[in-house]
Amino acid sequence: MPNFIQRHRIITAILVIHAIGLVTWVTLRVFGSNPPEITMGTATALGAVYGLPALAYGLWKWRGKQIDQ
Repeated sequence: MPNFIQRHRIITAILVIHAIGLVTWVTLRVFGSNPPEITMGTATALGAVYGLPALAYGLWKWRGKQIDQ
């Protein structure tokens, strides 16, 4: 997997941007002016989505190190 990511840096950037966009959309939807009723399933999905920025940030930092080498 790291070799794939290293060879396809554009795909890595697209995945990071997509993850950040998904988290932003969910945040605006849940905490916006007309929030839905939050059930246990929604709360679980929200928790999973909020794990994406940590993964995206780590991937972005790793990608930057690979480009600098």
